[in-house]
Amino acid sequence: MKFRWFLPFLTFFLVLSALPGLAAPQPKNSPVSYRRVVINGVRAYVVTVDLNCRRISLVPQSSNGRYKSFRRFIRESQPVAAINGTFFDPATATIICNLMSGGKLLSEGRVGHSLRIDSQNRAQLVSTAGTPGRSLMKLSDWAFGMSSGPTLIRNGSYTLTPWREGFRDPGLFGLAPRSAIGITAHNKLVLVSVRKPVRLQRLAWMMKSLGAKDALNLDGGSSTALYYKGYFVARPRRLLTNIVAVYLRPADTAAPIVSQPSSPVYDASAALPVAVLPSQVEAPLDPDFAAPLPGEPAPEPTPVPF
Repeated sequence: MKFRWFLPFLTFFLVLSALPGLAAPQPKNSPVSYRRVVINGVRAYVVTVDLNCRRISLVPQSSNGRYKSFRRFIRESQPVAAINGTFFDPATATIICNLMSGGKLLSEGRVGHSLRIDSQNRAQLVSTAGTPGRSLMKLSDWAFGMSSGPTLIRNGSYTLTPWREGFRDPGLFGLAPRSAIGITAHNKLVLVSVRKPVRLQRLAWMMKSLGAKDALNLDGGSSTALYYKGYFVARPRRLLTNIVAVYLRPADTAAPIVSQPSSPVYDASAALPVAVLPSQVEAPLDPDFAAPLPGEPAPEPTPVPF
């Protein structure tokens, strides 16, 4: 009997706590998030980067001319998230596409289209097929830039014209694990890894399903790699020469925490490759990769043992 008075108060409190305006405050969404989704029967591993957050920085980490393991790239650069980058010549480990950081040219090529991010973190896809990096106007305006391809989506429409973009390797058009990067209508990037072998057409459908209005194929296949907050979501079979690293600066830090390259690195104009041609040479195997046995499913994301 003495607790009868307590029941109405308890009921009143529970009703109030259920109201939207009086509920406990929810944590804000992180500007860098990860999820797994299944699109038309194919699982995609997706990192979403909100470029509207000015604390976000995208930096290409390059070891142009030599190979590195994905694990070493992550250990040395310490990003929040990362994905494998653009194409390179397996024989020389030379990047054969435009790669820019902080207005400086790290490597140069003439194939594909370019993802450009300016100093205001605004992303756009720029037509640069056939244009070497040094010929781009106002290179100083490129806080981040990377050419790759083929282009999957442009202005919301499917577009696959690899020959026009300079791609010649027929192996690019078959079934393979894939990596891609896309821009949404709300200035967000989607970094996508697909471990199941798919064709470029299916990759384009998947990118559009994920909300991309513009999207580029990256150097997938045995180079497919994705990292997020201590986990290797996808591990490459081969060593790499470049990755795209995502950083989130502390709230009280105004300047970028990532050092920019001190000088541009590129080949002489006469030596520039003009297409991704078939090569009999393959990049060295990544010793950190443990291949599954035949019939065994690919490994799930594993913590990084630094």
